Amino acid sequence: MNNSEIITTLLVSLLSSAVLASVIKNIQDQATKHRELVAAASKSVFKRVEMCYRIRRRTKNTSDIIKIRDMFHQIQEENEYYRVLLTIESKWHGGRYTLYIQAVKELTEQQIQEAWEQQSFGPNTEIEPENKPNHAQIDKLSTQFAKDSRRLMNPLMRSWMRLRDSWLVTRIWRITVYDL
Repeated sequence: MNNSEIITTLLVSLLSSAVLASVIKNIQDQATKHRELVAAASKSVFKRVEMCYRIRRRTKNTSDIIKIRDMFHQIQEENEYYRVLLTIESKWHGGRYTLYIQAVKELTEQQIQEAWEQQSFGPNTEIEPENKPNHAQIDKLSTQFAKDSRRLMNPLMRSWMRLRDSWLVTRIWRITVYDL
């Protein structure tokens, strides 16, 4: 081997290792962005749970009621924003996020309604345990959504979830993991 062949071999090796490092870094960056997206989407869902407490601690001031109403609108907008982002990444992932939101809405609907009807309210109001959202069920739903989100990161599980959530399969085998 002459010097030019050795130099060429070294340059090709360096270039290919740089390309490989760049590809690995890009994959890691995408995974980090996905984790941040899922965390932000979950945070948006938890805001809905927090609304039960905000309603109970409202004052008689009309501006408090307007703020709460505006917060509900903002939460709804955020939920829709994240649903669309997750659907862009994967149709089934957006579908699972929708199921997650619906389950949390069902879980908190009664507490929110009772909070509005409550006669005593204000910053110092004690909230009875039966009037609080069921955090064990909320944690279960959150864990399930996190599990579904991890599946998107795994190529084999992503293929399985695409098949599992397909139109034909869901006609036969309904998705029940978000059922209360």
